[in-house]
Formats: sequence, C-alpha cells, structure tokens
Amino acid sequence: MNICSATFDDAKQVIQTGEKLGFDVTLIAELYLNDIKGIDADALEAWSTAAALAAITEKVEILAAVRPGYHNPAVTAKMAANIDHIARGRFTLNIVSAWWEQEAKQYGGFFTGGERYHRTEEFVLF
Repeated sequence: MNICSATFDDAKQVIQTGEKLGFDVTLIAELYLNDIKGIDADALEAWSTAAALAAITEKVEILAAVRPGYHNPAVTAKMAANIDHIARGRFTLNIVSAWWEQEAKQYGGFFTGGERYHRTEEFVLF
C-alpha cells in the first residue's frame, strides 16, 4: 500500500488500521486535484469517500472538509446529515475557505482571500 495513493482500497485500509490502533478521528480533505503527488495524479472526492468510510467503520470520527465556494449550503447540510446518519453520529464538518489558486481556477473560479472569507461567512450563517 502507498499511503499517498488515491484509491478507495488504500483509504479503507488506512482508516480501518487506524481504528484498530485506537485513533479517534480522520480528516478527509476536499481537494479535486492531488496536492501531494501532482495535479495529474488521482484524487478521491471527499464526500463520497467520507460516506463510504463511515459505513465500514465503527468508532473513528469522520471529519470531511467542505469549501463553501463549491457548495450550496442547503444541499451541503442535507449531505452532511445523511453521512452523519451513515456514520451513526460520527461525522463532522471542517469548513475551510480554500487556498489553492490553480485548483480553484480549474474547478469554479478563484476568489481573493477577502472574497473567500466572505463566502465562508455567508455559508455558515445560511
């Protein structure tokens, strides 16, 4: 297994091993490009991965990042509630304002720091 690979089987092995070793939480970053192995490498989608990992674990908390610039707040709330149901109360959101300009331009537009933070505030207060 390559800990930097982007396959579900590897993610499954890592989280199940971590759970057996007593880890409490895992973060699933919301990145559409792979920031470790390069933009041409595979990258898992965070939300579907979080739901799948929630279904195959018992104790570990699933923390998934969400970037408001890419999501509708109402749909995000519905998705988060559904994943939390799958996880039996072990799902948490990590709301981030994004940071990677190259990725943002490729997947929906780049916003300055001030714009990103304003969008995040609106998202949270929705």
